[in-house]
Amino acid sequence: MKTAVMYGGGNIGRGFIGKVFADSGYEVCFLDIMQDIIDEMNARGQYTVRIVSNEGETDTTVKPVRAVNSLTDAAIDEIVNCEIMATAVGVNVLPRIAPVIARGMVARMERTGKPLDIILCENQLGADELMRGWIYEKLTEEQKKWADGNLGLVEASIGRMVPPLTPEMRAQDKLLICVEPYCELPVDKDAFKGEIPDLVGLIPYTPFEFYIKRKLFLHNGGHALCAYLGYEKGYEYIWQAIADPEIYEAAKASMMASAQALVHKFGEGVRENVEGNVTDLLFRFQNKALKDTVARVGADPVRKLRRNDRIVGAALFAMEQGVDPAPIVKGILAALKFDRAEDATAPEIQKALKEQGIDRVLEHYMGLSPEEALYGEIRAAYLKDGE
Repeated sequence: MKTAVMYGGGNIGRGFIGKVFADSGYEVCFLDIMQDIIDEMNARGQYTVRIVSNEGETDTTVKPVRAVNSLTDAAIDEIVNCEIMATAVGVNVLPRIAPVIARGMVARMERTGKPLDIILCENQLGADELMRGWIYEKLTEEQKKWADGNLGLVEASIGRMVPPLTPEMRAQDKLLICVEPYCELPVDKDAFKGEIPDLVGLIPYTPFEFYIKRKLFLHNGGHALCAYLGYEKGYEYIWQAIADPEIYEAAKASMMASAQALVHKFGEGVRENVEGNVTDLLFRFQNKALKDTVARVGADPVRKLRRNDRIVGAALFAMEQGVDPAPIVKGILAALKFDRAEDATAPEIQKALKEQGIDRVLEHYMGLSPEEALYGEIRAAYLKDGE
């Protein structure tokens, strides 16, 4: 049986990509460091994914699966012998797993010489370049040359949403994962070095920049706007926020501005794709079973307000493509009012606004310069909003 290696046994690893591999006819070997998860997976050889929506829930069994500790030599052997590999560990963890992947790649080069393709399920712009840099730190010049032609680092756009489990659910089944029904997996078609695998839901696409921008500006941007506007109105959950007609229309207008910018950039051929994605997302945000809170989706505004991230980035992209960013700016203003004291970075933004003013936030946190049109537009809207 074909083997797929899934580096990371968390929500996306188990709830999405591991299931995709199993549904596509692969035995799935998880690499992780959580020994209790490793032992449980090896004892059962399977686990449950619960698909939840407003219509109800359905349990599906993912098998055959097994797991090994990623810090052992067994992990190297798995990388050597697999047909396809993926990571879903979180951006901050990628530098820590790069040495293991480098060892596995070198062993594969020496033992089989077969290309190694790794689908990076990390939702990070430029994840392929970052990962290649970390891996190459551990390689000789000869090994780098081999990797140039044989190591495929394939960016993916992860759109599936995973709701949190209650402590009771975790206690009942430590391997259980709940997910929404959506299961498309767009990937960078040009990044594969070997044959593109036949995976359920896989969408190999070029130029992949389209899907990266679609996910960041439509999904992440629209989601964040719902959270920030929902916080203003005192809602706890995203589904409550999107049920508010005013927030629904604001989210739709913001996402449609980004959609129009995508059409301008990539051509009329993508219009049906992006407009359909907006409609689909507005429906998916209404899924009560996801239990997604405005606090979680709006968390860390310092990161979410960066110029290359979901809201400011979307506004800059819209302006670059000749689209009015006003609906997106509305989301930026709402983000500036996200004053949740328990949040990791929201108090920092609030302190800067109070003590140094909007100009400091525009320059330091959003990375905008006074010469940029968006700087002036956000500044004017913020000052008018405060009158």
